[in-house]
Order: sequence, then structure tokens, then C-alpha cells
Amino acid sequence: MAKQDVIIISRKEYEGMKETIEILQDEELMEQIKESEENLEKGIKFKKLDI
Repeated sequence: MAKQDVIIISRKEYEGMKETIEILQDEELMEQIKESEENLEKGIKFKKLDI
């Protein structure tokens, strides 16, 4: 058998990577993100929400 490399990461980092992949695969969400970035570049004001 060939020797395989192993990478160990924390569960938190792994979950974050999975979430990032899900976001990148969501075309509607990515379009919203791009639109928000364009609005920021144009200087459109945003209101911060207290969550």
C-alpha cells in the first residue's frame, strides 16, 4: 500500500470549511454577496443591525 498524507484540523475549522463550500455553491446567495459588495464600492450606506 502507498503511504498517504494526513492533515489534522479542529472540528471548528472543519465546520467552517464546510459552511464556506455550501455558501460558494449557493448561486442566489453568491449573487446577493456580489450585489452587496458592489453597493459598498458605490458608497451606498448600510445600517448595522443589532442581533
